Amino acid sequence: MLMLGAAVGGCAEQSDKGPSGSSAKHTKSHREPEDKPDSRVVEDDDDHTVLELSDGRQVSLRFTRRGLEAQHRDASDDAWSARKTVYETGTKPCHGIRAKAYRDTVWLAAGFGDSCRDGEEPQEVIAAVATGDLSSWTTDPAKSHTTWPKAHIRDGGTRVDFVDSSWVYTTTLTWRKGSGFAEAVTEYKPIHSWYVGRWRATDGSQQLTFHQVEPGRWARVVIESLTGPRCKGSAIVTGTNQYNLSMTNFKLDQGTKTVNCPPDVLRYEFDVQSSDGPLRLRKIGNHPKTVLTYERVG
Repeated sequence: MLMLGAAVGGCAEQSDKGPSGSSAKHTKSHREPEDKPDSRVVEDDDDHTVLELSDGRQVSLRFTRRGLEAQHRDASDDAWSARKTVYETGTKPCHGIRAKAYRDTVWLAAGFGDSCRDGEEPQEVIAAVATGDLSSWTTDPAKSHTTWPKAHIRDGGTRVDFVDSSWVYTTTLTWRKGSGFAEAVTEYKPIHSWYVGRWRATDGSQQLTFHQVEPGRWARVVIESLTGPRCKGSAIVTGTNQYNLSMTNFKLDQGTKTVNCPPDVLRYEFDVQSSDGPLRLRKIGNHPKTVLTYERVG
């Protein structure tokens, strides 16, 4: 991972709009109202969870050799319903089943992996929802290696958002009553506008072009040599302020990799001091040394 740091400038320089015309704002997303879960967990271990709803009904969720199964019973009935398969798989389960409910809407998240209980990441991740008489479950196996960490209930129990959020992206998987699960949507956080645009090395050796995030796409940087052997490629860049940016997953598109195309991610970093630059490539260490300086050209 290559760290791109913007040196701290004066307060007057901390603008969200750079000379390139980029107007990407770093605003907090609007928080939609949520319904607070009203269930309680009455039994819980690595393989089994029993949830009690606000009306007294109980839901039993259990890992088996066949996957994940569910049963339910009324508040006044000692008899459990027949077992219902929520998710069928031969993969071993991870630790625990996370489940909550609001009124008659119950949701859960669980993971499966051959070595999951030995500390490995899950290979299969599911989110599931049941509502009404709890006789059927709607399940969406997500192509993810991280179990959904959060779920938010909205619209009186008719919508559940499963959310996986980090400092650079938020992925949301939404279930709605009547239509089930929609395709998961990932929103990437924009990079600071100081970086957006085209930069040319003052020695004429290469050019960098930073592109802002687009719907469903990371921000990217294109690195292109201007002298010597041909090298052109791109990488993902992520960051949430003007003081640091990370570069990963460089992909060579033309030519061959050369010196600083891309820079060694463990030995170099970028920094920019103000909204109009300059941008510098610096060698990391006790005595940082500027290797290349770039001027904004677009």
